[in-house]
This record gives sequence, C-alpha cells and structure tokens, in this order.
Amino acid sequence: MLLAALLALGRGRLGAFTVSAAGFALFLAAAYLTRRGIQASREPSTRRYGARRGVDLPLQNLGGGLLAVATGLCAFFGAGYGAAISLAFGAVAALGFHLSYGFVAAEPPRASFDRSAETREVGSALDEAERRIMAIEEVSRAIGNPELRGRLERIAGRGRRVLERIAERPQSMRRARKFLTVYLEGTQQVCEGYARTHRAAESRELEQSFRNVLSTIEDVFAEQEKKLLETDLMDLDVQIEVLNKQLKREGII
Repeated sequence: MLLAALLALGRGRLGAFTVSAAGFALFLAAAYLTRRGIQASREPSTRRYGARRGVDLPLQNLGGGLLAVATGLCAFFGAGYGAAISLAFGAVAALGFHLSYGFVAAEPPRASFDRSAETREVGSALDEAERRIMAIEEVSRAIGNPELRGRLERIAGRGRRVLERIAERPQSMRRARKFLTVYLEGTQQVCEGYARTHRAAESRELEQSFRNVLSTIEDVFAEQEKKLLETDLMDLDVQIEVLNKQLKREGII
C-alpha cells in the first residue's frame, strides 16, 4: 500500500493516493494495536480491584478487526473488487490473523471484589495498594540482577496474597491498614529510588544495602500474611464452636 501510494502520488492521481495512504495507515494501526495487545497479554499481572464497568475488548482483537476492515476497504476502493469479493478478502484476512496471532476472549467484569457488599473505603484502599504492587513489579522487570528481581517478585506476590485475603474478608482491613498505607508505600518508594539510582551508577554498596532492605521487607510481608491467615483460622474455629453449641442446644448432636 505504501508503494501504491507513492506511485499514485508520482502520477498525480490524488484519489488513488488517498485510498492507498489511508489503507497503509489502517494496516499500521492494526499492527500497533496487535503488538500492544500481545504485550499486554504477556504482563505477569493485571489490576483486579480497580473500578471497571462493562467488558474490556482486548487490543489484539481490535487489531485483528481493523486488519480485516482495512483489507476489505483496500480491495473495494483500491483494487476495484465488488462488495462481496471485498468482504471475502476481509474474512480471509481475519482468518489469517487468527491463525497467526489468535483472537482472545474478552475479559469479563471483575468479580473478585464485591463492591456492593463492602464500603467504598475498602475498595479504594485495595485499588491504591494494587497500584503500588504493580509499580514494584514494574521495577522488578527493569532490574538486571536475578537475585534482586526474584526478591521483588516474591514481595509483590506476598502483597497480592494479602490483598486477596482482605478482599475475601474486608473486616481484616483494620489489621492490615498499616501494611496498605505504610509498608507498601515505603516499599514502592525504595524500589523506584533504587531503579533510578542504579542506572546512573553501579555500586556494590548500594546493591548490598538494597538487598538488606528487601530482606527486611520480605520478612514484614510474610509476617503480615501469616497474621491474616492465623486470624482467619481463629475466626473459623470460633464459628465452628458456635455452630457445635447451637447443634447441641437443638439436640441434633
């Protein structure tokens, strides 16, 4: 399409140039959307607690649809084919896209956190905490040291598990408030500061200091996760005991 646009421009055919240039732009846009969609699908994690309504259409699908449309329009306006043949060209292009890259299922609305049953404050806190965890994950991908990258990935994983427990039992929000507001924010600031500094100057002392800080952070995150789990187990034991007493009172056991 680019070559056709240049030839039409050289011959002074404005209409043919416009069609070819527009087709070329559509194909570029389709390629861009497809690439962004593939990159997004390879991301290790996505936001779960942020507000979202409706269904998200993946960029990869938009790229495939735009490719089919561009092919059909170029066949109709550029090559002079009839409407039926142009539609067939578009369909074949969509099939080729699916065989090469694949169309992906649209992501349904998030159901991991029932906002109707919980306060807006809890949802906002989880959303902000998840943003901080994603920032930590972004730093981990930018660090070349495998050991430090692994530590950051473990820290982010523990952080996500803590968020999952809070989402399952919002009443535990009170016990985890310091974790959400202090520990996560401090961890994000430390990681982003190290990411900026280590690019400018490689320093063994800086790397060791960061390693020590990450070790402490990992211990704190593990302790927070353990406390939430122990609290859940304790609450479960209480509920079972209450149930047993009720069953005995009713003469069932």
